Amino acid sequence: MLKIHTCRVLVTAGVAGAAIVMAGTTLSFAKETREAALQRCFALARGSTEVVTGGAGGENRAAVYKDCMRKAGHNP
Repeated sequence: MLKIHTCRVLVTAGVAGAAIVMAGTTLSFAKETREAALQRCFALARGSTEVVTGGAGGENRAAVYKDCMRKAGHNP
C-alpha cells in the first residue's frame, strides 16, 4: 500500500513539474516575441521621420510605434 501512495505522489509531482516547465516556456516565448516587436517598431518609428521638428516629429513617431505594436498584436 505504501508503494502505491508513493508512486501516486511521484506521478503527481512529475505532472505538476512538467506543467510548470511548459508554462514557463510559453511565457518566455511570448516575452521574446514582444521584445522583437519592440525593437522592430522602435526602428520603424525612428526611421519614419527624417527631420525632428518640435513636437510634431515626436507625435508622428509615437503614432507609427503604436500602430506597429498593435499590428504585431501587443499593447503599445
